Amino acid sequence: MSATRVKYLVPMPSADVAKETTAPKMRFLYPLAAVCLAAVFLAPANAHAQTPKLRPDQQKFIEMAIADVDPAYRAAAYEQMAKSVAPMSEQMISMAMAKAKTNKAEQAQQAKAEKAARDAAPKDRALTPEDKAYHKAQYEPVIRKHHAVQKKFDAFVNAKVAAYCPGRDTYARFGSGWRYEQGDMMMESALATWNVDANVEIAGEALAPTNGRYNFGFSKVRMSYDEKAVDAAIKSACDEVHVKGKAFFAKVDPLIKKQDWDGAFKAEGSAQGALDVTRQALKTKLNTLGPGDFSEIQLAMMNGKRIS
Repeated sequence: MSATRVKYLVPMPSADVAKETTAPKMRFLYPLAAVCLAAVFLAPANAHAQTPKLRPDQQKFIEMAIADVDPAYRAAAYEQMAKSVAPMSEQMISMAMAKAKTNKAEQAQQAKAEKAARDAAPKDRALTPEDKAYHKAQYEPVIRKHHAVQKKFDAFVNAKVAAYCPGRDTYARFGSGWRYEQGDMMMESALATWNVDANVEIAGEALAPTNGRYNFGFSKVRMSYDEKAVDAAIKSACDEVHVKGKAFFAKVDPLIKKQDWDGAFKAEGSAQGALDVTRQALKTKLNTLGPGDFSEIQLAMMNGKRIS
């Protein structure tokens, strides 16, 4: 799928144009050759340096290693590599040549396979009404079903939290101009958006491919949840909140009695921090147990398989 279709959904790389480099363009056939050739640009120049006498096998190895070096740098590369290769025995050169040939063959095979894959891939084309209908027949039922499950999950979670967890005033002390509280357990669950029709429309406009016909895989979209497991997770978390609320009262009540308002304020902050630990743990668990948000549908549509 073309990256430009989703440029407003995911961050894109910087559009800054890279400056043209003056470094030579090269592709190394073997790490040893790479090390030797790097010396061309790291070693200081010596106008009086002599190119060492080389055996034919050494010459052949260097020529193979620098075959893809920019012609403007090839002479310098040859000279510098000659100094590094000169001490190498025939056995070392033979091993290096064998590795270089193997690597070159693998590169050629890889390039051939990549070209074959590109040639076999369907070419981009204008989307037809039939393509759009084909896509919509896949994603619309999934979006609507998932949205219905999300709504049911939201209602279930919110009802259980209200039944098991303390309200805002349960663990709060207040008087004339002051209030110290443990805080609310959590925001209401709201996985489902307000309008499923808008979800379908957005998917068609922003997520569906525009360069051909695709099949989407929605197998990772969760279409159900275990009510017993969700119920147990909420009850366990709310029981923990009650325990922490009572501990808050045990700490803050003596401070209020002494009118130690600074101490009461610190006790409130500590209690709210402890509550947040429970809150975040429950949210994490519900994210695992519930049907999840729209992200799996989005990922499936962004990673469809091109068929025509």
